[in-house]
Amino acid sequence: MTDQPLIALEIHDRTLWEPGRVLPMIDAMERWGYNALVLHQNDLLDICTQLFLSANYGVADLRLKKVRNAVAWLNRLVERLARFDAKLFLEIKEPSLHDYVLEQYPELIGSNGAPDPAKSQWFEFCSDKTEDLLRRVPGLGGLIINISSPESRVSLPDYLATSGIEMDVSDWFDRMIASFHAPLAAAGKQLYVRDFSYTADMQSEVLSAVNRKHGEVGASVKITAHDYFPGYPENPVARMVPENVILEFEAFGEHMGWGVIPNCRVEEFRKRMFGYREMCASGFLMRTSWEAITGANALDSLSAVNVYALPRLLEQDVPAETVVTDWLDQEFNVSGDVALKLTDILLQSWHVCAGSYWDDQVFPRHSCLPSTWQEGWVSMETNGMGNRSMDTAIDPADRRLSEEARVELFAAKKATSLLACELQQKAAEIRNELPSVLAEKLSAFDYLPEFAKQFELATKATFYAARSNPDDRSALAELHSDFLHLADKTEQLFDEKPDAPHHHKMLLDPAQMRLFADSLPMG
Repeated sequence: MTDQPLIALEIHDRTLWEPGRVLPMIDAMERWGYNALVLHQNDLLDICTQLFLSANYGVADLRLKKVRNAVAWLNRLVERLARFDAKLFLEIKEPSLHDYVLEQYPELIGSNGAPDPAKSQWFEFCSDKTEDLLRRVPGLGGLIINISSPESRVSLPDYLATSGIEMDVSDWFDRMIASFHAPLAAAGKQLYVRDFSYTADMQSEVLSAVNRKHGEVGASVKITAHDYFPGYPENPVARMVPENVILEFEAFGEHMGWGVIPNCRVEEFRKRMFGYREMCASGFLMRTSWEAITGANALDSLSAVNVYALPRLLEQDVPAETVVTDWLDQEFNVSGDVALKLTDILLQSWHVCAGSYWDDQVFPRHSCLPSTWQEGWVSMETNGMGNRSMDTAIDPADRRLSEEARVELFAAKKATSLLACELQQKAAEIRNELPSVLAEKLSAFDYLPEFAKQFELATKATFYAARSNPDDRSALAELHSDFLHLADKTEQLFDEKPDAPHHHKMLLDPAQMRLFADSLPMG
């Protein structure tokens, strides 16, 4: 590992523009040993730059004011971070554009009237934007770019998949990386290219392009392939880049309950770190929010312990119990037997989140219950990537549908639900011994039994629906009834919590439970 690895905290929702939210996070960064802040928004580079004033002066002038406002905020962050030698990075997806640029860059449009990612003018355009940004925010640390994702404003993978056109992807990646790297390098800034791709081929292409820069450009790689799934092995490309690689962790819980459900990943991170120390990574990044959920950050919940843990685990192994008890002591002045009891509860809660998966495969849809049993099965088959219209194409001889597999699966799901109820009870018993601010965070355990139960019922019902055995019809009918009862119970839970944040109700939606129940084959 390098002497001073990059230790970055990432904000990936629109609160990155809110001083009241971001500045306290920077205070935590300073306390806990972070030296970089990453703001992640797909079109962030477009929001913070303006290359010309269009003929419609009113629209252009208003947009310029917005750009100047955004830039003023970035420069304020640069100044605040500089107090403890930390840097600001922007994470973006390219190609991206706001429509006004088509007046100046009409060549970006293809023959079908839509922006065309294969056009060579992208390279000039991205370079121009980067130069403009660096003039406006000279203290910026650098950029993290994603150029291989279907989530880009103008997606090369989607273009190649739908157009039937063949092109030299290697050359495109090389030139796109160079368009960002040249102005950044000239200004002494860093560039990292992210490996976020939906296919292994595209992932390999972009990382090969990084390797062709021989360490001048870094790579940013998620700890598990494609997304932050609990129980998944190390990302197979994590060691593909021999130098200058950032490893990305996630504290928020995009696939583990959004912090609404206790999401203590300290032991998981501790185990993963053994291999990552061998890699001598140049940096580590901890995501604390997710773009699809507003008003929530890991630092608002018990998930903050994951953020605290990362700098502690970089250089040497520290027992998970020590990390959690130190966090409770430093942040809440809680120690002794109370801290040990709470630490045990928090560490065990991870198993409830991971227990929503089916044999460690993705069954939830971004922590939520699938809309149908077919969607859950396809999600499991495709690591969460399949859309709900895909053909399930279930093999009756699938080993996962054997009676032996049923016994094992059902026992595991029942055990997870029992653990959730046990942890809820223990959390309720200890709350009166805690400071009010920490006791309030323990309200996350109130939802734990319902969260576990919905996935117990869903995986059992999906097993029977997929096996399609007439002898299972009575069991399906009973599960359908149980689901409707759970929906009613969850509705009552929220009636008792009228001020519950909106995303709590989104995560545990009684209507979604009824929708799933209605998908079951009852005939």
